[in-house]
Amino acid sequence: MMTNRATWRDHLAGALLALVYVMALFATADDIGMSRDESFYVHAAHQYGAWFQSAWETPSEAFSAEGVTRGWQYNNEHPALIKSLFALSWVAHSTWDVFPNESMAHRFPAMVSAGLLLWLISIFGTQLFSRRVGWIAALLFALMPRIFYHSHLNCFDIPITLMVTWVVYCYWRSLADRRWVLWLGVSFGCALATKHNSWLLPIIFGIHWVWLNRVERSMRSQGFPAEVSLFPWWLVGMCTIGPLIFVGSWPWLWHDTLPRIGNYIGFHVNHDYYNIAYLGETYFEPPFPVSYPFLMTFFTLPLLLSGLALAGLWLRMRAIVPSWAAGLVRRFPAAVPDRRRTDVLLFGCLLAPLALIALPTSPIFGGTKHWFTAYPFLVIYAGVAFETLITSLQALKVQWLPRWATAPLVTLLMLTPCLVETVHSHPFGLSYYSYAAGGVPGAADRGLNRQFWGFTTRSLTPFISERLSEGGSVFLCDTTSGAWHRLQDDGHVPRNIRGSMAIPTSDLALVHYERHFVEVDFQAWTAYQTVQPVEVLTYEGVPLITVYERASSSGGAAQQQ
Repeated sequence: MMTNRATWRDHLAGALLALVYVMALFATADDIGMSRDESFYVHAAHQYGAWFQSAWETPSEAFSAEGVTRGWQYNNEHPALIKSLFALSWVAHSTWDVFPNESMAHRFPAMVSAGLLLWLISIFGTQLFSRRVGWIAALLFALMPRIFYHSHLNCFDIPITLMVTWVVYCYWRSLADRRWVLWLGVSFGCALATKHNSWLLPIIFGIHWVWLNRVERSMRSQGFPAEVSLFPWWLVGMCTIGPLIFVGSWPWLWHDTLPRIGNYIGFHVNHDYYNIAYLGETYFEPPFPVSYPFLMTFFTLPLLLSGLALAGLWLRMRAIVPSWAAGLVRRFPAAVPDRRRTDVLLFGCLLAPLALIALPTSPIFGGTKHWFTAYPFLVIYAGVAFETLITSLQALKVQWLPRWATAPLVTLLMLTPCLVETVHSHPFGLSYYSYAAGGVPGAADRGLNRQFWGFTTRSLTPFISERLSEGGSVFLCDTTSGAWHRLQDDGHVPRNIRGSMAIPTSDLALVHYERHFVEVDFQAWTAYQTVQPVEVLTYEGVPLITVYERASSSGGAAQQQ
């Protein structure tokens, strides 16, 4: 591995890629309904936004213990950095009418995070291996269907992936340049202030540094010049600057600091278990299957990307295993490790999130989003395989294929399937499965989860609006009332159609296809005196939502009773 310097041209290209991706997200966000979690964060943003306005107008009241508690008590199980950006974006929209609708205002900071993440991946891959590796890694990450879906949302999963990747990059730079310790502390503080996934980073870095320290001492004893510091300056930066940013960015912690930090940690250590369907069984409580994160990764990444990532790991395996175990991988291609043992770091950052979710007691209700932080490192290895493929083809000197045309042609052939799958998955990103699972129908046959969060209701709003043109009520099933109000505020559903949590008093009933909602079908049959749906929302022929209508009449029957 050779370390390369990223030039201003690399940063300019990364910034342009980020801009194009944010524009694509912005253009397609209106097709995706607010998800369950988003509706809670929207409510939190309204409260936090009001606090920011109060802090500007009456700071003495806002910064008091009562003012902070009143403004920040809601949803205090998550840190404040990204939620503050959601709030400030909403305040800006409320003041200056910046966005097309309010939902876009709430989602925009996370979209920007997705763009910045592509920029960072391209720079990281460029410095680790080559410009081509960096660019292909960033593009492959952008063209993951589930990543594309989550990049639209005002949630923390893409922002924490950005923060974790940034922390790893700063740690890697700080090993050879102590000036990066400051940036490491800042990035780790931002990661702590984003989501609890950041807690895993000191463990990964500690294991890597012990490994690296032993190698460095051995190299110096053989007469090689010092290249990596034997003192853990990285730990100093993380332990000093990081906590200051974590507490300083979260007003909730400014009073009763230690008890509230303890409550925050306790909430996630003892997190509630929610259901998820996996291979024909719905899991409500542990033990959960160890295979879950690994098989779901294979089933939800484009098959071509999975193959490239595995090939990249195979190519670099000799640089990952310790020297005393080199005999175990002697059949792998030659790969020379660098002094910073970067492959060990990358592999650890890739494996750790998956291994954590594989623990039988780790909650799995969030699906693949819980280990998104592994994907930037996975696509870098996919980029390594991609570059090896191109150089190998160029070495063959195919008569009909000029050497200069090899890279563009292979890039087109490799990226087009991923692009097609991503476009085809929209707006049902959580329902996407690759050819490894047999596509969406194959995943349904295997009993895999089809969706969660109730966001697919957005795809039925034209039908609902037409069916209840004179007003009425809709049983929302898994869609929250907050998400329904967002659909109304954004103009997708008329105000005279109410969201309901009771089937007997509704005119239409939505049944989101999740295995634990099977009883809702029976409830609708009983209340409406019919088993015949009036509409079924499908993706690749697989039902996602069944709609039932009261048999007596349509269009506001329940409202008139």
